[in-house]
Amino acid sequence: MKSHHRIFPAIVIALAAAICPIFAADAEDALCRDLDAIFSDQRLSDAQWGVSVYSLDRDELLFGHNANKLYIPASNEKIITAAVALLRLGPEYRFKTRVLTDGVINEDMLRGNLILQGFGDPSLSPRMGNKDTFAAFRAFADRLKSLGIKSITGSISGNALAFKGNNYGIGWELDDLMESYAAPVSALAFNENFVSFLIRPGAKAGDAAIVSSEPLPGYPLVDNSVITTNAGKAAAVFVEYAPGASGAQEIIKIRGNVPLKSQPVRRSVAIQRPVRYYLEALRRQLEIEGIDVSDCDIKEEYSASASGGSGELQLLLTHESAPLAELLTPIMKESLNMPAETLLRVLGLEIRGEGTAAAGIDVVTETLEKMGIRKGSYVYSDASGLSRRNLISADVFVRTLGFMYRQPVFPQFYAAMAVAGTDGTLKNRLTGAAVKGNIRAKTGTITGVSSISGYMRTADGEMLAFSMIANNYASGKSVAEDIQNRALLRLARFTRN
Repeated sequence: MKSHHRIFPAIVIALAAAICPIFAADAEDALCRDLDAIFSDQRLSDAQWGVSVYSLDRDELLFGHNANKLYIPASNEKIITAAVALLRLGPEYRFKTRVLTDGVINEDMLRGNLILQGFGDPSLSPRMGNKDTFAAFRAFADRLKSLGIKSITGSISGNALAFKGNNYGIGWELDDLMESYAAPVSALAFNENFVSFLIRPGAKAGDAAIVSSEPLPGYPLVDNSVITTNAGKAAAVFVEYAPGASGAQEIIKIRGNVPLKSQPVRRSVAIQRPVRYYLEALRRQLEIEGIDVSDCDIKEEYSASASGGSGELQLLLTHESAPLAELLTPIMKESLNMPAETLLRVLGLEIRGEGTAAAGIDVVTETLEKMGIRKGSYVYSDASGLSRRNLISADVFVRTLGFMYRQPVFPQFYAAMAVAGTDGTLKNRLTGAAVKGNIRAKTGTITGVSSISGYMRTADGEMLAFSMIANNYASGKSVAEDIQNRALLRLARFTRN
């Protein structure tokens, strides 16, 4: 009997060693069967799915479905852009704007031109965390007044030459280019280079509607032919670009109708001349802050030969943005396109000495190679994901997420992503107890494309990286999102015990 008692613990340990892997394997098999069923949902039978789920704690693939096939990723593209920006520029990187003059300060007057030299600061926007869109311009005014400047005799000129080449993403569709989400990139950027119009009904039917612009009142010029109609009718407002006179600000044509006593109709439109937009906003704010700029005209490009000044530039001040880690949060959580495209050109400027999309793509390619993601296994065409030329696999996203998980900049990268059921593009999604606050992810949506990639923990606390991309479906995005949500809920409840 004693001998039996002595060997019993050994038998139990041996049995446990044999049985536990079987239980764990059964749990994984059940998970895979459930995920296969979820992604076979007949509501999206016309779609193609690319899915990869990887255990970062165990360093093993948990589930894959067409994981190496290429898909249009939509705004999941920003995962790669943000990762490369953090790795190559660093979380403390700050965008700079220089204010210079070719003149002299004499008797409270700047006799010469005020020149703004931009390097892509995208932060002059309330969506970028700066609630005061004009805050930087207030700081400029304060500094100029501290130098004794109360008026300016020359022009207010822009130098946006740090960025060169196409100021739109490669492959952006013509139909998108007027939309605020497709605003052009510029080295001098104000309010993400878009304007919002509020169209209000007039006092009575037949009156012209009242149109106002935000955040810069009176800019751009508006050709308004919107009519107030009787109450009860649906609003119909159409916006288009109109040719402007040479040297003048751009003109927007707004036509249609709004019903009497209805709520204002809001339309947001990309600006075509971002440098002028920036300079007009600056001129207005300088005037508000007490600097006389009534004799200043706007020059979108600074030319020393036509300046009227000495031609020798003097630096008056350098303005720095908030650090990159802070600015990445709205870019990722709210999926902002123009600021993401700015990052690509700044990568080219800082790493290759050329502020072009092509130079930035070269930096992205080089960085992905260092992650073990070979050139030719993906197509990275723009920084934001608006282009349909982008082709990325779920595997590439998961490998990028896995690489970032082990880098010193991971806390900043992780913090920038939307939190399930809490904020950003996931504020009203994944609100159940098992998933709310448990998932950090980037979403992506364009017509026929729905993607979500990021990090989450299982019921055991095991950290996973995941990517789920649906392409080429005819039904609405809500079906694709429902399937993704069900898969993520199943993963959140997964346990190996």
